[in-house]
Amino acid sequence: MFGVASLMAGFFNYLYHVVLAHVLGPGDYGDLATFLNVTTFLVLPGPVITLLYTRIGRREKGRGKRESWLLWGGGLGLWVLLAFFSPVLGQMLHISSLLLLVFSLEVVPTFALAANLGILQRVRWYLWVGVLTVLMSAFRVLAAAIAAFLRMYPLLVVGLLEGLAVFVTFAVSRRWAARAPWAGEAFKADVISGTAVVGVINVLLAISDGLLAKHSLSPLSAGRFTGMATIGHTIQFLSGSFGTVMLTSIMADPEHRLRFVGMTLLVYASLGGIGQFLFLTRARWVVMTILGRHFAPIVPWISYYGWGMISLGFINIAMLYSVALKRWEVIATTGLGLTAWIWRLLRAHSVGSFVRDTTSTMVIILLATVIIMVVVEMRGGQSHWRKRVRMSGE
Repeated sequence: MFGVASLMAGFFNYLYHVVLAHVLGPGDYGDLATFLNVTTFLVLPGPVITLLYTRIGRREKGRGKRESWLLWGGGLGLWVLLAFFSPVLGQMLHISSLLLLVFSLEVVPTFALAANLGILQRVRWYLWVGVLTVLMSAFRVLAAAIAAFLRMYPLLVVGLLEGLAVFVTFAVSRRWAARAPWAGEAFKADVISGTAVVGVINVLLAISDGLLAKHSLSPLSAGRFTGMATIGHTIQFLSGSFGTVMLTSIMADPEHRLRFVGMTLLVYASLGGIGQFLFLTRARWVVMTILGRHFAPIVPWISYYGWGMISLGFINIAMLYSVALKRWEVIATTGLGLTAWIWRLLRAHSVGSFVRDTTSTMVIILLATVIIMVVVEMRGGQSHWRKRVRMSGE
């Protein structure tokens, strides 16, 4: 159910970008993508909070109320902090500081919404998680359609409506989360720190190339690259959805973890393969349909970029698998790879170099991840076998 909901949400996200890419053109579309990326960076604790509450579940009434106040206070505090630094950010990223504040309004309820999503995922109420995901994505399409129809201040309209969408989604999620049974783990330092690191790495892998492109490239080139990133990161979005289902399944039944991870990899590889097939055989059609003729220069690069995004999806699944088992080797490797990737992008000054550096880095990280996971699993298997031998001897 969650997989179907994720596909529906992905479809709505595509519609959102199809409408606005055609209406705005590369320059303004690059600004839009930058507003979204900055907002994603601000809500970087959001995925961390979701993962954390996926492990610990719903809290007791008194403690849950205190945590709710902290989550709302954190969101409001971040937005106020952004208001202070928005002139500097606007100048650095070549965007309107006022519009940046409008788009970032969704930061205020995001952390509380993220906690509710984690609570629902912990008890495996994926129908409601899917409904909330689709609801927010559908609202974004409505915002894009209204902006396209009015044609006056389209970015302002989209920003206001996106903020409203998050407030509405939180109000709906609150009722369902309050009914969820208590389940999960107590707060533990290793759970908090490990989950937080994975959430941060996932968000940075999703947004770093778009933000750095906006900083380093011309407005036209940055807009085209962010359009390509929008298409490519859809594959990563799918990996996160299926990986979340795998995470809770492994926590509920760790003995069958290999079966769960195998199913997840098979489903993701199938969907990623379909996407890459389209990138390889119908690249021009994909770009023209989703982004429009002004984005034609990225056609030769999209299939190459697709390999990097498929690799990134596999890396996401590996990190979520590590979170479920409280293993940190893969997370450490990915963190080092993320640092190397950002350093390489800081030295890149063309769309081609951004694509090459992204794809090559993701493939290298994936290869290192596979080697580490195989070694760890073999060690675990040998340890388990020795334990059984000792038990049978006794």
